[in-house]
Amino acid sequence: MNRVLRKTSILFLVFVLALSTMSFPVFATDSVKTKGNTERLLVVFKSESLPGDVEEIVAAAGGEITYEVSKIGVIEVETNSPGSFLKEMMNNRDVLSIGPSQEVSLDLPEFNEVNEETTQTPPPINNIWESGYQWDIEQVTNNGASHDLYKDARSEVVVAVIDSGFDFDHPDLKDNVDLENSKTFVPGTEGVTDSWDYNSHGTHVAGTIGADGSMKGVAPGVTLRSYRVFGASGGAQQIWITDAIMAAADDGADVINMSLGGTRLLGQWFYTDPETGEKVRGGNSAADFVAYIRAIRYAVNKGVTVVSSAGNSEQDLKSPAKVADWQNANRNDGWEARGAVFFVPAQIPGVITVSATGGGFGTEDRLAFYSNYGNGAIDLGAPGGDLGPTRTEGSKYLVLSAVPTYMEFGGRGPEAEALFGKGYGWKGGTSMAAPQVSGVAAAYIAQVLAETGKKPSPNQVQARLQQTAVDAGKNGYDEFYGHGIVNAERALLNIRK
Repeated sequence: MNRVLRKTSILFLVFVLALSTMSFPVFATDSVKTKGNTERLLVVFKSESLPGDVEEIVAAAGGEITYEVSKIGVIEVETNSPGSFLKEMMNNRDVLSIGPSQEVSLDLPEFNEVNEETTQTPPPINNIWESGYQWDIEQVTNNGASHDLYKDARSEVVVAVIDSGFDFDHPDLKDNVDLENSKTFVPGTEGVTDSWDYNSHGTHVAGTIGADGSMKGVAPGVTLRSYRVFGASGGAQQIWITDAIMAAADDGADVINMSLGGTRLLGQWFYTDPETGEKVRGGNSAADFVAYIRAIRYAVNKGVTVVSSAGNSEQDLKSPAKVADWQNANRNDGWEARGAVFFVPAQIPGVITVSATGGGFGTEDRLAFYSNYGNGAIDLGAPGGDLGPTRTEGSKYLVLSAVPTYMEFGGRGPEAEALFGKGYGWKGGTSMAAPQVSGVAAAYIAQVLAETGKKPSPNQVQARLQQTAVDAGKNGYDEFYGHGIVNAERALLNIRK
């Protein structure tokens, strides 16, 4: 981690997370503000390294550095006078772009409550995998047919989960989570809570990728490493995420899973100073978009396969200008985006972008009602869950996975604990679809390693998963499922369309 925290107390705006109802904000659009009129800005320099006098440059413009990722030339700055700071910094020939330091949210949609029976008379189910509740993993692994294929090589494959942390003592995860090399990027948690999960989202994602116990993930036995960027309430700064991407790549991760997202501009930011009414230009491209591009490129160049959720806003990703209109209509922070607005990291080059499907229990596959989609934007589909074909049929149509054993109701509703005991819960979203693909990617990397002694490149991994996906929707590529629904057995046996 290459970070600079020059304040002893960093305040950041977080969204309210209602675990019992799974009511998560989907995408953040407000810039992060701290005490008084102080605002946080993201500054990207033209060079992918920082000037030697960067502190003096920022101070002279009226700002203070709060965080830096020096390998890609990005800093976060706090200032009490954003208008004058912008004008001063944009006159510096080394500065490429400045924009609001936007918060990123955990990527889960809202579901209407369904009245479900919360008391169960039978004893808890001890073998979840054989109970039939894991319809998603059954689909992706062909009822477990891929689970034991090249399993011995999976411990040598590392999946970095950039999320809210793990329950490192969870009985279905503890044998293959890497506590020693996991990291936290949330200021104030270093050496205190570290990369433990106080939210449940990260543990749920990890379980889908590689759980090996009462429940099964897509790739049991794969090494899981946590890169914590979210606190208990579900808010994170993008610069923490880009820092985590860089760190995971430097640490030798083979796959990065990012079940998170936000909207970002490729165009022009304008800021209206509330005191003077002056509209100030913030750069020819969004600072945060450039930062993501640099971080993802860094990871891919180091051989990391990067997987992201597509997002849960029901948006057509092929129309970024319309997404810009949608975003501006929901802003009230003085910033205006002119140009094309993209969902990130989903639409960053080099990322495998995953839409969410519903299905299971004898129902047909369908694009989940909340999932983003778009011709050219979606690479693969994967189970993300919903509430059944009529949206009213209960939690079992969501994705069941691990949640922290030390939390009450880490997933939707109390019924999961009644059925399975502590440590399991239902969630739904493209957040749950992305780890299905990350699990298949990890299993395939293990196969190639076992057969050749080398690991495949990110391009080779993506090509294999797309060529062996199960076609859905229109014949061939389509805007909803991309190249099809990911399938582990087909990928490992090279069963093509």
